[in-house]
Amino acid sequence: MSKVTIIGGGVSGLAAGIYAQMSGLESEIFEGHSVIGGQCTSWKRKGFHIDNCVHWMTGTSSKKEIYQVWKDVGVIGEGCKMIEHEYFMQVDFDGVKGHAWRDLNKMEAELLSIAPDDKELIHSLIKAIRNFQCIELPALKPKEQMGFFDNMKLLWKMRKAIPVAVKYGKMTIGDLAQQFKSPVIRQMIHNYVPETYFAISTLYMYANFAAGNADLPLGGSDSITLKMRDRYLQLGGKISTKKKAVSIDVEGTRCTKVNFEDGTSVMPEDLICSTDVSVTFKLIGERYIDDHFKYCYDNPDKYPLFSNMNVYFAVDVPTDEIPNMEIFNCEPYTVAGRDVNIVIVNNFADQPGFAPEGKGILEILIVQYDHQYEYWDNLYKDREAYRAEKERIAQEVLKRLEKHYPKFAGKFSVLETVTPKSFNRYTGAFKGAYMGFIQTNLVKKEVHSGVLPGLDNLFLAGQWLQTPGGLPNALVTGRFAVQRLLKHKNMLQQFCCKKTK
Repeated sequence: MSKVTIIGGGVSGLAAGIYAQMSGLESEIFEGHSVIGGQCTSWKRKGFHIDNCVHWMTGTSSKKEIYQVWKDVGVIGEGCKMIEHEYFMQVDFDGVKGHAWRDLNKMEAELLSIAPDDKELIHSLIKAIRNFQCIELPALKPKEQMGFFDNMKLLWKMRKAIPVAVKYGKMTIGDLAQQFKSPVIRQMIHNYVPETYFAISTLYMYANFAAGNADLPLGGSDSITLKMRDRYLQLGGKISTKKKAVSIDVEGTRCTKVNFEDGTSVMPEDLICSTDVSVTFKLIGERYIDDHFKYCYDNPDKYPLFSNMNVYFAVDVPTDEIPNMEIFNCEPYTVAGRDVNIVIVNNFADQPGFAPEGKGILEILIVQYDHQYEYWDNLYKDREAYRAEKERIAQEVLKRLEKHYPKFAGKFSVLETVTPKSFNRYTGAFKGAYMGFIQTNLVKKEVHSGVLPGLDNLFLAGQWLQTPGGLPNALVTGRFAVQRLLKHKNMLQQFCCKKTK
């Protein structure tokens, strides 16, 4: 039986392990942290459950290819419950509220009542979102294994989205937002994605939500990673935690040894690296950085990154009255050298057990660009200054929360602050990015092959292989890594030879 060594126990590594076991391969996942999950993670503070990842999960509609992948890995199916919100988010600009409703007719009517001067643009926007509901993330085969009929089937399924992609394909989110007079609609288009992102990113997000393909798993990040862990172990896989890889020996065209921080090592027959690719290149040596990633790293203007600073607040009373997600404008405050004039609130009131009985927990998201990572990285060298700056920002946010939610004044207390440096320290994320390179209008969309020149037994998995990254791309690249491995060994016919539940 062929054995696969998997470095990294995040979503892509767990997916790779599950598909390896389903395909009759023996596998073991080595995770450097004490727990699995990678960036899809959570932790406890003072009796509160802090979820640091999933705000919605692409792939909850059974009409989409990726639904089958989530089902294979045990996240969707019998006994798996989803939270279906009526609206994706609420925007409040100086007291004027707008919603990204699941019901697009309702959304259109509300926007028209808010901004009659934007009538034609609103009609076009809603039509674009409606037509974009057919968009499909290819999830069953990697690009190079898709034949003519696979591609034709995919194009036919997405035919209504093609004119939308043509119309909006060269626009950034900033370009699209500036067409509207209404500040509420401009903020709904921006939401919390950088303005340099493709405009179709916003259309894709709202289209998925309206189509029932972006619901929230009950239990949040844990419900994803723990179900995947259990599925993997049930299939006979093995997980070793606290096994941080520090280097990979290469002889000729093969990776021959993985060396761990504790002094142990393993000799891989086949190796799947599901770490952040920047970590992978540190393990195997920068000489293996291929042209694709070298260009991305060398051209941050064309392939920018973003992250978040997150501030978590405990609330002494239930937060049912606060929207599940809200963006409101506020007096500017400074974070990492950049003025911020909005507050993005994520409310976990509908997640049982995230807060003690009679209390609530809020997450505040503050978008950080890749150049701001350098600020946090330098500040971290002085731990006292680092902690003080996190507290200053948390207090600035607190003032704005109490002003916007006067009924809750005096009920908030700072629970936790997380910066891009935190993401880098705990997960190895390049510059603290929790998604891959931003897809801009300066370059064409590319999908990485998942292999590196000169290495025969190394296969890549993870969100960095496909823009814009995130959970769905991490998931499918784990599947693709196993398909590529089997293809290389002339064993593709046994892919998924074990039936899923």
